[in-house]
Amino acid sequence: MTLVRTCERCYVHLMRTGACVQRFFCIDEQAEQLTGFDQHYEQVGSGNYSGAFMAVDGNRVGVFLEYTNRVLHQQGAGPQDQVSAVVLLESPKNTMTNGTEFGIGDVLLVGPGGSYEAMVGPGVVPAVFSVSLEMTPALPLRRLAVRHQGHVRLVSDVALSKRFRHTAAHVLRSWDAETQSAEVPVEKVQGLMLDLLASPSASGGSSCRSLDLFRRTKEIMVDSLREQIRISEVASRLNTSRRSVEHAFRESVGLSPNRFRRLLRLNNARRLLEQGSHSVTEAAMDSGLFHLGRFSAEYHGLFGEQPSETARRSR
Repeated sequence: MTLVRTCERCYVHLMRTGACVQRFFCIDEQAEQLTGFDQHYEQVGSGNYSGAFMAVDGNRVGVFLEYTNRVLHQQGAGPQDQVSAVVLLESPKNTMTNGTEFGIGDVLLVGPGGSYEAMVGPGVVPAVFSVSLEMTPALPLRRLAVRHQGHVRLVSDVALSKRFRHTAAHVLRSWDAETQSAEVPVEKVQGLMLDLLASPSASGGSSCRSLDLFRRTKEIMVDSLREQIRISEVASRLNTSRRSVEHAFRESVGLSPNRFRRLLRLNNARRLLEQGSHSVTEAAMDSGLFHLGRFSAEYHGLFGEQPSETARRSR
């Protein structure tokens, strides 16, 4: 198989040929592939979902690549015993991570246990590099990583981003279809991670000020899907104003609180239907969607099929 030269296009080429990736048509199954990151996805963009994932995971270093065809809200956290770096191999436009724009020339540093909220659009191809802190012999790397415990930093460094992307391209080019394996330059990845951790830009924060309020509001929304409470009531529970909540959502995910909650409910209904144990009415009611006609129309608009089709396929 002939690979195109640029690292941005070679992954898409492999994805289309199916040579080294798993294909997914369920966002929850794809979210589970980045092991240890406790990822959770919500579909935001309309249409039938499909995605792909590639994993080359060793004892000391792991390399993961992902592709989706719809806008997703992704929530996750880095494992406590790893430090990770994320670069974009391909991105039609900047994505949003923790309320900050993230582009081709950036590297996202995910410290041990660092949590993130991302809005990832179609055509975006992130590459994740993870280094085990327990298995690496590099003491300076471990010491620097501890300083970033629980943090996510955006490092704007075009040259460093390019080096990470070239390394991802090397992993892709080395893929052997017969053995289902690829060559991961462990020492090189550890060196890149050390450079990232030591970067002056890594000492600053990268999260928008409203991220904490967004997360606390989202937690209430998830816990009260069946409740018909107003956003002003949610804001009151958090001892803040509706305007502050609305600002937090615009800054963090670019959506209004009501629209985001509606998406949470629709995604929850889809999950219940995919379990095969709920009728359409039960899934809608358990998700706080009490107008069945409107529910069916919005469900079809978001997922590209009627809720009855999801239920029938799951059974």
